[in-house]
Amino acid sequence: MKGPLFILLVVPLALLFASCNNPMSRNYNPSTYVDDINAIRESNKASYGDVELITRYITLSKIAGNDLEGKSYGDILEKIKAIQKSNTDQSDQVSQQKEAARQRTGGYLSVTLSGKVFSKVNNKDCFIYTVSFQNTTTKNIRMVVGSISLNDLLDREIKNIPLVLDEPLKAMGAVKKTYTVDYNSNSEADKSIRLKELVDLRVLWNPEKIIFEDGTIAD
Repeated sequence: MKGPLFILLVVPLALLFASCNNPMSRNYNPSTYVDDINAIRESNKASYGDVELITRYITLSKIAGNDLEGKSYGDILEKIKAIQKSNTDQSDQVSQQKEAARQRTGGYLSVTLSGKVFSKVNNKDCFIYTVSFQNTTTKNIRMVVGSISLNDLLDREIKNIPLVLDEPLKAMGAVKKTYTVDYNSNSEADKSIRLKELVDLRVLWNPEKIIFEDGTIAD
């Protein structure tokens, strides 16, 4: 009968063997990098997406001159996940701040995108956006500063367009203003927006500042 001592010896050895055979535990080294990545793929110790993240991160680190030697692929993936979580948390915080600003100023001003046209101006490709501003207060507005987010139907932002209304907006009045924005043929965002109709976009108004004629600011 195998006693407790046998079990105590076998378990650590088994764990050590499993660790040694896990390519994710290998340390990054430029000379073995290709073989290591192939081994990770074949071992199924990381998903296809995770392997892509690792290879992209290592490539960018090399370009930036960051030395990753001595760090295991598992550690590298862990760091990538931590960065992604931090970015997601920051993005969520920004979204919450924008939503809070919309809630605070919603009773003062309504802003809608009523038109989107792709055209040429001075021989340059551009978008012409028509934006409607509706003052819903009994006070004259002197200036409006903000932006509109053009999102897809899954609410993922494609492009953010800064807006400034620097002309008076009478109490309970409305005005339409056009904004001309250069088209960038190398931008995937611009290509996407060009192909979409307004009904294919979810437009969000992001207020930054509403200044009334008397100098007070909406809050």
